[in-house]
Amino acid sequence: MAQSNQSISSIDSLKSLTKVSADSSLVDIYNELSWSYRNIDIDSAIHFAEQALLLSRELNYLNGINHSLNYLGIAYRNRSNYSKALELFFEALKSSEYSKDLQEISYTLINIGNIYIFQTNYEGAIDYFQRALENAKMIDNKNIIAYCYLNIGRSLVGLERYQAAEENYKKAQEIRLNMNDLEGIVISNVDMAELYIKQNLPDKALKLLTENLVNVKHLNHTSTLSLSYINIARTYMMKKNLVLAKEYIQKSMILNKAHGLINNESQALQLLSEILEKSQDYDQALSYFKLYVATKDSIFNEENTRKIESLHAQYQSEKTEVETKYLREQTRLNEVIIKRQRAIIALAIIACVLFLIVAIVAFWSSNERKKLNAQIEEQKEKAYKHNNDLIDINNEKNNLIRILSHDLRAPINNIKGLTEIHQSEHEEFGAKENQTLNLIKSESDRILSMISKILNVEALNIESKKENLEKVNVIQVLNETIGSFGTSAKTKQIKIVGNFPEQEVAILGDKVHLHQVLENLVSNALKFSQPHTTITLGLEIVGQAAQIFIQDQGPGLTEDDKDKIFKKFQTLSAKPTANEVSTGLGLSIVKKYVEQMKGKIWYESELGKGTKFIVQFAMA
Repeated sequence: MAQSNQSISSIDSLKSLTKVSADSSLVDIYNELSWSYRNIDIDSAIHFAEQALLLSRELNYLNGINHSLNYLGIAYRNRSNYSKALELFFEALKSSEYSKDLQEISYTLINIGNIYIFQTNYEGAIDYFQRALENAKMIDNKNIIAYCYLNIGRSLVGLERYQAAEENYKKAQEIRLNMNDLEGIVISNVDMAELYIKQNLPDKALKLLTENLVNVKHLNHTSTLSLSYINIARTYMMKKNLVLAKEYIQKSMILNKAHGLINNESQALQLLSEILEKSQDYDQALSYFKLYVATKDSIFNEENTRKIESLHAQYQSEKTEVETKYLREQTRLNEVIIKRQRAIIALAIIACVLFLIVAIVAFWSSNERKKLNAQIEEQKEKAYKHNNDLIDINNEKNNLIRILSHDLRAPINNIKGLTEIHQSEHEEFGAKENQTLNLIKSESDRILSMISKILNVEALNIESKKENLEKVNVIQVLNETIGSFGTSAKTKQIKIVGNFPEQEVAILGDKVHLHQVLENLVSNALKFSQPHTTITLGLEIVGQAAQIFIQDQGPGLTEDDKDKIFKKFQTLSAKPTANEVSTGLGLSIVKKYVEQMKGKIWYESELGKGTKFIVQFAMA
């Protein structure tokens, strides 16, 4: 792609200055050239950053070292060499922390966070961006603040928190508009378009990408242009226009090959494989999918991942070592000072009565400290005793619950059994008598169910964490769950349907726990659903995970319900439609079982339109 006149003019102007500049001024020009080339020619960006770093170290020019390390890291990041990039960024962070340059520290934290995004460690990335944001607000740097909001938004997209991501993108765009920063606006638009794609809004995304394309080309951002072509292709694929989708993805691939944009190439190969598959060109689709896997493995192989984790650990270790060394030096200095003070006091006592007064004051101060220490020890002893009392009370409570729960089971089962015998032996009973006896049995079952829930909670509270997960056939458990609720659903005139494949799908988990999870969720759905509605049990494969969902057409969740839904002994605003019992324990049990199986649980709900619970586990 031809460079824009503005880019050529800027770069040529900087190159001409290298002939008449020296020392730190020449370092700054080299760094500016590296920054200007970062999205145009990665080789040139690396060359000028290395020149800047070499000269900075000769001059011991700290600001130049900080900048050149960051620019060199950005160039390697754009080449998808993330382990090398992160090594340079951590070196830049140590250097900028040594020089106490808050602005450069903030930029470096953002660069490190970006590597974490590429590694899909979104929570770790947000930590770095938040640290950078705090520094940027302290020095009131609008440019860094905008970068932080943009990158926090990218991390939130990775966590599928789309509303929060959009709020951060809008904050970044507002700052860029106020600064009249075309480059920042263009990049923000590309990220906003990706968010629209994630939200299944292809028309909105395509409009923004198309309008933004002119400015991308004007700025000559090769990487951004390649990414824009990928996203345009994705929108056309979503709109089922496979011809245009293929045309734009090929444009991206040409740029990726020419400029060594490996990460973009990986995305393009994956999308092209999907387009060819939808075009029923399965051989070509498989071929490009294999290329995608090979390219992705070259970026995110196990060795690179371990190296990145090692770099982070090394940085933390070195930082701790420096802090420890500083504390040791301070302690040594304090000891020297204390020895000198003692010598002065000793001489003062001999030389002058005045210093005797100082000694008396010091003695009084020591006694006061001893009294204070004694009071502290007394308070510690009281706190320790109080804590032991609380532990004893809690143990007594748990024992009482277990005893009551177990001891109540036998008489209640006897009541139910005697009722059944009495009913079977007296066939002459009329409808009213049978209704009363059935009510006794029903209420007995309700109490037994409540006792079981309480015992389940206690068992979960005392059970140690286990990791002996095994292969579980999800399809079998789903079919068994639907079968076990057939009678209950028929009684309430509710239809339970399954939306999952017939062939085996296996996860890593515990079959008994999975049964209890699904039974609790289906039981809740039945409990709060009106007659003549449908409950759906489904299964979807997402990457290397299986997502099981239970969707009802009930009343949905209020905001108050959402705050307490997974807590113990919490009742929701909706009432069971057939006066069923609700202990407020079922969902807390579900959450603990899911977490013990290394899974995740969440929900999607709109008031008045039902609730969908999703449970995700790793595939076996």
